[in-house]
Amino acid sequence: MQSFSTHIVMMDDCEAILTYVYARCREHGALWFNYNFTPVFESHTSKDTFIWARDFPFEIQSLYMGHLREVDPVPRLTFELGPILTWTEACDAMKADDAAMTFRQTLCDLEIDNWASFALFGPRNRDGYVTMRFQNDPDLFEKGRLEEIHSMLLMGHLQICKIIDEGIPPVSLSDREREVLEWMGRGKSAGDIATILDISVETVRTYTKRIYEKLRTNDRVSATVRALKLGLVEL
Repeated sequence: MQSFSTHIVMMDDCEAILTYVYARCREHGALWFNYNFTPVFESHTSKDTFIWARDFPFEIQSLYMGHLREVDPVPRLTFELGPILTWTEACDAMKADDAAMTFRQTLCDLEIDNWASFALFGPRNRDGYVTMRFQNDPDLFEKGRLEEIHSMLLMGHLQICKIIDEGIPPVSLSDREREVLEWMGRGKSAGDIATILDISVETVRTYTKRIYEKLRTNDRVSATVRALKLGLVEL
């Protein structure tokens, strides 16, 4: 854990931080990973919440981003009952809520199991939230294992908060730069954005470079979160 924390505090790229954290979680048997960065005073399922996900099956990701995200009770339950909540614990907590039970049944129909969720409290209400599906049932993990995973997630989140909160001068984006950034935040590649906006890939890259320079970052995660924080884009 000491080597992990030493490495994290030296990193200044949000996407690299998340990639590194997920790699360490995979050592604990993580199969899917979903990190949410919640805008200040927004709900954890707000459409403005930034999501970084890896290895989710396309069908599940499409369903979640389509409508399940808005009715997902697990983030709220995790912050209320956590900061660590296994799927079994979440299911027990949903029994008194018909809407939550519908969400639970949808996941059961999709044969999704072995979940755990983690609440990540950040400075000045900059909270984060992670859900992971594991190879084995997290309820059966040895004592302290989920707590170790939570500590890694929290260290990564706090480092992201630190990067995001570094002094940023007033930023103004052109309409086209805002469009490019919004599509970046939705996970589109440079090629996808070029097709959507009917411009060349090279032009997209030029806009991306300008966006990074204005927002004082060099990766799309940091750029998107900073732009959300400054109210420059809506996702």
